[in-house]
Amino acid sequence: MASAFEQMLIEAEARYLKPEELSQLKSHILGWPKRQHVYRILREQESPMVSRTLNALKQEMPSLSGQVLDLCQRHLLLLLRHSAMAMLLQDEELLKERLIEWMEEEVRLYGLQSVYEIAYRIFQQELKDHLAPGELEFIRPFITQVQVALLF
Repeated sequence: MASAFEQMLIEAEARYLKPEELSQLKSHILGWPKRQHVYRILREQESPMVSRTLNALKQEMPSLSGQVLDLCQRHLLLLLRHSAMAMLLQDEELLKERLIEWMEEEVRLYGLQSVYEIAYRIFQQELKDHLAPGELEFIRPFITQVQVALLF
């Protein structure tokens, strides 16, 4: 499935872009450097952010098994990577297609909602610690989109 941006370009193959489409394209291009900057920070800080989240989670929930912690680590890594890519491309559908649909099933299958409520709270703090407020606003909607889909 094409993103809204790709769909706009596909639809405009045989015509000129409409004024509102030109504005959307301009906004996409002007926002690219900032999104790329945040993407790089997330890529470089992924390991410490996920490690600190898991360590804090272990302290709050010491009875968690190694299997659950491994699954949580894998989910946090995928959450961050897919959210960063969705942010970079400004494509919310990417998260639904590549992450949310299958992750919802795993979270419910393993009964991880209560674990992930705590993990997401900790992870949101990690994001705040690594990103300036203006940078955080680029990634927050995508992280929140996944959080809402998995926990509510």
